[in-house]
Parts: sequence; structure tokens; C-alpha cells
Amino acid sequence: MSSVKQMLFVRSSKPPIVEIDSESGGVYVRFSDKAVAKTIERQSDGPIITVDVDRQGEVVGIEGLCFTEFSLSQILRQASVRADRVDLSKARFRTAASAHAAAVA
Repeated sequence: MSSVKQMLFVRSSKPPIVEIDSESGGVYVRFSDKAVAKTIERQSDGPIITVDVDRQGEVVGIEGLCFTEFSLSQILRQASVRADRVDLSKARFRTAASAHAAAVA
């Protein structure tokens, strides 16, 4: 049985910040600093994927768990998210530990 996923969109053109937690295999692709109003779970045959959206339904970020390797286009495809205005080659990558330290500072 196949399920149809509603396509979600990144409205911003700002390249994402990709936070990687190598211990858990977790990845968070952050497109916005807006507050998360809702988290949508996406069905996947592989990693666990959730999409955070703001009050207007715009994508704030995508979380993936249980990755051993990934590409940004793969995460977007599995999350059913389109980011047509975003230059993914300009994404910045950092470890989850450095992201946590920046948030606390």
C-alpha cells in the first residue's frame, strides 16, 4: 500500500545549516530560526524523518535519525520537501555539539 505525502516547501532562499550527531546518526537540516509550531512525521523505508513547520506551514527544518550516510537531496526527497530556491551547495555543516554550544551562548 502506498501513501501520498503532501509536498512541503522551503520558502526561504537562505542555505541551510546542517547539524550532525555522529553518535546517534542524527541530522537536522535547519532552513529557518522561526519557532516550530508542528512536527510532521514522514513514513520512510529507511531512516526516521520528521519535518518541523512554523505557524504558516513553512518548513523550519528536517530531522533524520539512523543515518550512516546521507545527501541533502536524499533527505529532502524522503521528507517530501522542495527547496527550489535554495542553493544546497552553500549549506554549512557543523556537529550537534557545536550547535548546542552556540544555542546556549
